Amino acid sequence: MDTARERALPLFHRYGNRSGRSGVAGYALVGNGIAVRFVDGAIYLYDRDCPGPAHVQRMKQLARDGAGLSTYISRRVGHRYATRLDADASKAALAGAYDTRSRKRAAQAQSTRQNTAFR
Repeated sequence: MDTARERALPLFHRYGNRSGRSGVAGYALVGNGIAVRFVDGAIYLYDRDCPGPAHVQRMKQLARDGAGLSTYISRRVGHRYATRLDADASKAALAGAYDTRSRKRAAQAQSTRQNTAFR
């Protein structure tokens, strides 16, 4: 299953990392977007819908240049990405959903009758 998943990912190029301190490990140019692999293994897809064509074009240019991509993402784009592509994303999403449910149950258990209108 993992091999089929890996085949579905685009071909990644090693990021130039001219400063030697970048958080970006690689990138893949895909049709109307760019997939960015970070040093922690996370892969995010940025496209014309999110964060938009102007940002994507700038990110593609910075990726080709090998400098400034991580800074641009952190300062200009932030968490505006189309999707997360790596396998760890589904595990993280499930863990986050579990934590949210646990917190809601704990909050309901601690609530009193006086605040039922706010639930």
